[in-house]
Amino acid sequence: MNGMTWVRILVGAVWLNGGIEKLLNPDFPREFAASLQAGGFISAAPAFFRVFMQNNVVPNAELVAQLVRAAELAMGLALILGLLTNLAALGSIALSVMILLSQGGVSLGTGLGSPQFLTINVVMAVLSLIILFSPAAKEASLDAGLSRRRPGLSPLLTNTAGRRRRR
Repeated sequence: MNGMTWVRILVGAVWLNGGIEKLLNPDFPREFAASLQAGGFISAAPAFFRVFMQNNVVPNAELVAQLVRAAELAMGLALILGLLTNLAALGSIALSVMILLSQGGVSLGTGLGSPQFLTINVVMAVLSLIILFSPAAKEASLDAGLSRRRPGLSPLLTNTAGRRRRR
């Protein structure tokens, strides 16, 4: 396995870990809703995202919590297995950016606290973007096996041109 495959697996493991933690906490949807009601994930968000959160996420907080749980589990498994990797990488970018925005976005810190520019969400989004465009990230994957069986799917699954089998 090459280095990009390990990067894909690592990003998948981070999402899977988050999803498992949420799955093992049966109170997660209620706790998430209570946090939103108290202003968590909203107060630090940029104005445009704050409006989105208040109008769409807060009224449906428990449903959103279930969707986040399912998304983290699905993205984690998909990235680890290399199944629909590009779709999982797109989801990883989207969720990382949403979490980043809910925490106030990117800014330069003072150096006195935790990093505010290069946060885990920025790292996850950048690594997921690299996975999305990297054929090497899909070499040891279920996508690679599928693209060998169905060469026409290669551009979609592995970002490579498929080779047609001769009969």
